[in-house]
Amino acid sequence: MQIYHQLWTEAAAAFASGRPQIDPHLANRAKDFRRGVTLAFRPSSAVRAKVKDFMEQLARVAPGQHLYLPEELHVTVLAIISGSEFWRKEMRPLAASRAILNEVLQRSPAFKVHFRGVTASPGAVLVQGFPANDALKKMRDELRVAFGRNGLGGQLDRRYKINSAHMTVMRFGRPDTDWQRLAAWLAENRETDFGEVEVSCIQLVWGDWCASADVVRTLQEYGLRDQAP
Repeated sequence: MQIYHQLWTEAAAAFASGRPQIDPHLANRAKDFRRGVTLAFRPSSAVRAKVKDFMEQLARVAPGQHLYLPEELHVTVLAIISGSEFWRKEMRPLAASRAILNEVLQRSPAFKVHFRGVTASPGAVLVQGFPANDALKKMRDELRVAFGRNGLGGQLDRRYKINSAHMTVMRFGRPDTDWQRLAAWLAENRETDFGEVEVSCIQLVWGDWCASADVVRTLQEYGLRDQAP
């Protein structure tokens, strides 16, 4: 995906200048009140185990940064209510949103995603995901059309339009990292293979900015249709 190359270019420039994006909220997570509602899916146990091995090495290269737990790994399909401190004010249309999700997802087919290679943004490290076909894109497109048709399109894609299938594994919360060493090590893992997952279940979850396991609550699960033979 072009987006992964673009992110890598931006991150490489930030690392080279020693000016990555530091999230100030990570220094005191107890005072980070950003919350939101997200449609997401999680990797298989086999993929998660391979990513866990990678993250253990990553933690040694960039100690002290915010590392996701294996059970927190996920791919965002769509941000239904974008994470912010004002999430309570945004919850009013959630019932209508769930009706739209039920309508669209009951006819959406399962799909496969291959996780291969890593990239970075100026503020995070990501595992790259590559859908095997256009089923995920069609799902997102149909959801956006349905939300727009029901007058709720304005609540989607507020931060940016999600069009990839990446997993965030680390966020930067402090400046004291050897950024050039991190960039070099990530470059060595640009093609690391983490395996493939068949996505047959999507979750609607409420949680914090980092999808913390002790905060996230699953609101609903949606089973996808079996793929055609």
